[in-house]
Amino acid sequence: MQIKKGPYGYYALEKFDSPERLCTYAEEVIAGNRSDFYLKPSTEYIGSGVMCCFEFSGFMQITDPEFSVFSPGKRNASHKKELKNLSLRRRSVGDLFYTFVKLLDNLVSPSCIVLDPDMVFTDPEGITLKLCCLPLKITPEELCLSSLNAARLEKLLNCDFFKSILTGDEINALVYSVRENNEERFLKTAEMIRGTNEEEPESLPVFYAEKTGTRIKKPAGLNSYSKEEKDLLIACLSAFFSFVLLAGRMLLPCFLFFFLSVVILTVSLLNRKKKQAHIRKEESQEKSRQRSSILFSESALTEEDIDTSHTNDQSVNKPQFQPLFSGQLTLISDSKGINPNYSVYLDETNIGSDCFLSDIVLDDPEIAPLHAVIKQSNGSFYLEPAKGSGKTYLEDSPVENGRSYEIKTGQKITFGDIDFRFSTEKLVRNMY
Repeated sequence: MQIKKGPYGYYALEKFDSPERLCTYAEEVIAGNRSDFYLKPSTEYIGSGVMCCFEFSGFMQITDPEFSVFSPGKRNASHKKELKNLSLRRRSVGDLFYTFVKLLDNLVSPSCIVLDPDMVFTDPEGITLKLCCLPLKITPEELCLSSLNAARLEKLLNCDFFKSILTGDEINALVYSVRENNEERFLKTAEMIRGTNEEEPESLPVFYAEKTGTRIKKPAGLNSYSKEEKDLLIACLSAFFSFVLLAGRMLLPCFLFFFLSVVILTVSLLNRKKKQAHIRKEESQEKSRQRSSILFSESALTEEDIDTSHTNDQSVNKPQFQPLFSGQLTLISDSKGINPNYSVYLDETNIGSDCFLSDIVLDDPEIAPLHAVIKQSNGSFYLEPAKGSGKTYLEDSPVENGRSYEIKTGQKITFGDIDFRFSTEKLVRNMY
């Protein structure tokens, strides 16, 4: 890839001789990614070829001589601030590695990620990371973690930026996981780096001490308890003091302590509910793994092909096939700034104007931040409006909040003032 300065910013460019190498589905997935780690691709047809551009204005290369994670100016900062920045950088790096596997859920191969250190960009603080992911057609064999290429990943992780953030054991674990195509180990290592692996909660302080030479004490006393346990302990103490004050007929302090305990318990329960919802969403995404050796319509098998494969040969070496359902929203109204087609391939596809809450982002004043949800179950699709002021219509009939509506091929769905025609497609998934 090349880096050039244009009239409006800096761009990373990659030219392809044949437009047939470009995959519009992959381009849509990368452009609509919710992780915000991948630069949005912009394609331009030039003669018989196509140019893929990635703008990275406001960011700098991690190999830039003027950039350093531990620059002399930053060493004057307090240990507490430096530890906080290191924690943010490690979390960002862990989240980035997590998306490498999550791309597979969207049928995009990690081999499309550009791992050249010169093509990895960050902000001046080294916390935000941006990479290029080429929207290319791939072969079924590339839809695996090992397609990331262990040698490419090792070269990236051994540059100064990542070596200042990761330990040698973490680098070796990531490279080994890619070489062995071990997704579970790769995800576990990524979770440990970003600090969500409960098995090693002290990994960051130990790592920080190793990098800076600072002596870190092990947590003791209240520091050994989780946040939920601390909240419960404070609520119990507040309730105890309220009863003691009630016995002493001190009503006002008694009421204040009792109110405090109720507030803490309520907040704790809401956080626990939010955490459980996040876990359920993660499980739903795991169930949404639509990995197919048949990724594009030109290579999809028909139901007649399936019947033939079952009747001609029943040997154990024959692959088994399962149906793969995908929905599509096709724009039928005259709306500027809205893509003509959107794919619906997850178990739950969120639709709205907020790029962080929505899988399909519709930038329109009439669209709520989280406007509606399309759910998929056993090949059927259901429309559920989100709670809010946004209006949703099915065949020009308003849909009610709290209800789920099954949608069929050919039906019109209206979000705000934007009309779409819904359709479904049935492909075949190759299960070895």
